Amino acid sequence: MTPEQQHRGITGFMQMIPHCKEIGMSLDHIQADSSVVLRLDPRPELTGNAALGLIHGGVLTVLMDTACGSAAILGLPYPEICPTVDLRLDHYSAANNQRPLFCRAWATHVTQQIVFTEGVIWQDEGQLLAKGTGTFMRLGAERTPAGFAQHLFGVEPQA
Repeated sequence: MTPEQQHRGITGFMQMIPHCKEIGMSLDHIQADSSVVLRLDPRPELTGNAALGLIHGGVLTVLMDTACGSAAILGLPYPEICPTVDLRLDHYSAANNQRPLFCRAWATHVTQQIVFTEGVIWQDEGQLLAKGTGTFMRLGAERTPAGFAQHLFGVEPQA
């Protein structure tokens, strides 16, 4: 896929997920290695600890899951649906709700049935807030809804 197709597809994919749309998650960019960087701007409704102005940990989990799922799709030869099998998130520091959050994720290994991913979350460059790993089940072309890749990514159906 071209970079434009990747960008269009991941943006469309995130718009299909109601909670991503609701919290304002967006695609920041896709790197040359097909890793995905998502962005989440501060919003009052993301606050988990109002006294300290901290983002709820569940928001970081949603951000990591979406970034890793997007990276799983881009890690495949042809886009297909890949539901989350397992997601692990290690928190190192709290996220402040005054600055944007970023999450970079990439596929580390692809098998016939599973895509393995890793990701990191930060606010300030060099300050790691969380690190995660995710595994995603490949549904394959036969179980991915017809038109998924063509509608989102603008790629022709797989032969």
